[in-house]
Amino acid sequence: MPSELEEKEAIRELLARYCFHFDNGEFDAWLDLFTADGVFDVGAVGRFSGRAGLQQLLARVPLTNGVPLIRHCVMNSIVRVDGDQATACCYVVVLRAGDAPTVNVVGRYEDQLVKIGVQWRFRERKVFLDMTSRR
Repeated sequence: MPSELEEKEAIRELLARYCFHFDNGEFDAWLDLFTADGVFDVGAVGRFSGRAGLQQLLARVPLTNGVPLIRHCVMNSIVRVDGDQATACCYVVVLRAGDAPTVNVVGRYEDQLVKIGVQWRFRERKVFLDMTSRR
């Protein structure tokens, strides 16, 4: 049985995988980070539920050669584990490519997580867009 520290590290890796899979255009792997009925709540942009809903969100993402020209950077994560359930929150900064990389979003994620087998998954991920660029 994994220790609480091992569970927290596995969850922090889930938070990082979210960024890497999305930014590299690995959308099937990104979708697999959510439960089958997982929710991504982007506030005024919309609430996307289940694999079909998440795919609708992905269809709105501008791509260049199959990848979004952005980088998600997450930091200052706080993780609380309670058996096979957990919560996490962290800051997120999204950089967008251009003539010079620019900060596109500064915000935070608040997550409800569940462990399925040996893998942690997002049950619900809410993003709060605290600051956005006007571009």
